Amino acid sequence: MKIKKLIQEIIGLIVTIIVIFTIVFTLNLFVFTISRVNQVSMQNTLFEGDIVYYNRLASKQHHFNRGDLVLFLTDGRERHGILDAISIKLTDLKDAFTGRGKFTNKRYVKRIIGIPGDIIEIDDEGNVYVNGVVENKPYVLGHTSKGNMEYPLKVPENKFFVLGDNREMSDDSRDFGCVSINSCEGKAVFILWPSSRVKRIK
Repeated sequence: MKIKKLIQEIIGLIVTIIVIFTIVFTLNLFVFTISRVNQVSMQNTLFEGDIVYYNRLASKQHHFNRGDLVLFLTDGRERHGILDAISIKLTDLKDAFTGRGKFTNKRYVKRIIGIPGDIIEIDDEGNVYVNGVVENKPYVLGHTSKGNMEYPLKVPENKFFVLGDNREMSDDSRDFGCVSINSCEGKAVFILWPSSRVKRIK
């Protein structure tokens, strides 16, 4: 009887673990994601080592606005439906558990400067214009070079023009062009860690 009870308890524990894993996996797939900043391109808004909460429910073009910080897949990787989303997440889990320290799916976090239909211009002095209005934001750090793009640039449908806040240390739309909404994995909402920097992101 004791062995039977022990087996039942083990089975119950396994089922509980599977249920919890499934719930967390599903929430992480569709509701939120948490990611560590591994770059300096968003200083002084985000610093290397910051752990950030991203809202995955922001998944459509109209969910994003100019000024939002967006997490997106690089190298042209996109999500088209649930199967892609699951495949990307399973690859992330595999890379994390193998402990190689190298991830197949690379991501950037940048600030949305232009939404579809916007006209972007950057002049020789480093001034950024959106629809003819010069950008004057306190988060901008350093000189904004033109990069590899030709201006004026019209942001295509279903894409965003993104820049890092640390303009002199950022690979962004000046280098690789506008990013697809299908590569976006969420909108930055909170800094969760370190404790001294816990705050809502603006």
